[in-house]
Amino acid sequence: MIKKDFDIIIVGAGVSGLVLADEITKRTNKKVLLLEKEKKLRFEKNLCFWNHPYNILNKSADNKWKKVCVIIKGKKHSLNFSGIEYLRIKSKNLYNFFLSRLKKRKNFKIIMGVKIKSLKSNNNIVELNTENKIYNSQLLFDSRIDTNVEKSHRLLQHFYGVEITFKENIINKDEVILMDIQNKKNNFNFIYVLPFSQNKILVETTYFSKRTLSRSKYKQDIEMYMSKNYFGKQYKIRFCESGVIPMFKIIEKNMENCIKIGTAGNWVKQSTGYSLQNSFIYSKQIVDCIIKEKYPKIRKNNFLNFLDNTFCKFIENNPETALQFFERFFKRNSLPIIVKFLTNTANLFETLKIIISLPKISLIKSVFEIR
Repeated sequence: MIKKDFDIIIVGAGVSGLVLADEITKRTNKKVLLLEKEKKLRFEKNLCFWNHPYNILNKSADNKWKKVCVIIKGKKHSLNFSGIEYLRIKSKNLYNFFLSRLKKRKNFKIIMGVKIKSLKSNNNIVELNTENKIYNSQLLFDSRIDTNVEKSHRLLQHFYGVEITFKENIINKDEVILMDIQNKKNNFNFIYVLPFSQNKILVETTYFSKRTLSRSKYKQDIEMYMSKNYFGKQYKIRFCESGVIPMFKIIEKNMENCIKIGTAGNWVKQSTGYSLQNSFIYSKQIVDCIIKEKYPKIRKNNFLNFLDNTFCKFIENNPETALQFFERFFKRNSLPIIVKFLTNTANLFETLKIIISLPKISLIKSVFEIR
C-alpha cells in the first residue's frame, strides 16, 4: 500500500487555493500541502466583491464604497442602498492575510516554485510527480486551467486596466462606476472606474467577445476615455492589470480523488466574472463533506447556472443590443436584488423578477441556442 505524505494537496496558491486551504486547516486536522508554480506570489491584481454575503475579508478591504453607478447612453443611474457596499482588496493584502493565518497552523505547508510533471490516481491515493519529488495524498484539489481557453472561440470577458495618479485632487472618491457602456459596433464594451482617493483611480476597459484584442487597442480605449473625461489634466500611469475570464462552462476533467477548483472548476459566475464569494461558499461545502467523511461535492444552483448560460448566449449573439439588456437589468431592479444575482444568492422570486425585467423574446431565442 502506498503511504500518503499529506491528507490533501492543493495545486495553485491563487484565491480559490488559499481560501480552501484556510477552510480545511481551520476546521479539520487534515495535513494540507499547497503547491505553487511561481517562486514568489505576484501582487498585480485588484479583487472586488460585495459585502453581502459576509466573508472574513470584509474587514480587511482596502476600499469600501457605499455609492455605485452605471452610465448608459451617457446618462448616469445611481445604484445605492443602505447597508450595501462594494469592496476592494489588493491581491498583495489578500495573499498576506491568508498566508499569515496558514503559516501559524501545524497542519499546513506551502512550497513555491514547483513544476508539476504528471498526476495520477490509484487505489484511492493521488500521486503527484514534480521535477524534484513525488507527493502522495488522499485528495487533490487542482486550480490549473487549460491554457487554450483564449482560443476556444467561445465568449470571453477580457480586460485591461491602469492605475492613474493625477497631479490635482479632482476625483469623486465616494462613487464607483461599475459600467460606462461604450457605443461600439459588433462588440460589447464598457469602462469600469474605481476611485482609490481624490487623485488616484483605476480605469479599466472590458469586452465581452470571442476574441481578445491587442494591448494597443485596450490602451487606445483608455486614452480616449481619459481625453473625453479628463481633458487637459496631468496624470501618470503607475500600474496596469489585465485578464481573461471564460463566460462559458469549462468541461472539468476530474480523475478519481482529483477535483478542479477556481476558474477550472467553474467557480466563476459566467455572466459577471465574480468569483471571490463563491470561493468561500464552495470551500465551506467541500469541508462540510470532508468532516462528514463524504466525497467532496459542491451544491450549485442549476437554474441560476442555466440562466447564466442564457444571458451569456444572448450577449454572444446580440452584442449590439446587449446595451438594452443591461439598461433594463440595472434600471428595473433594486440594488439588493442585483447584488444577490451577481453573487448567486438570489431566491426563485428574486430571479423571476430579474427575468421579467429583461428582453424576454430575445432571451427565449437564446435558450434554444445553448449547447
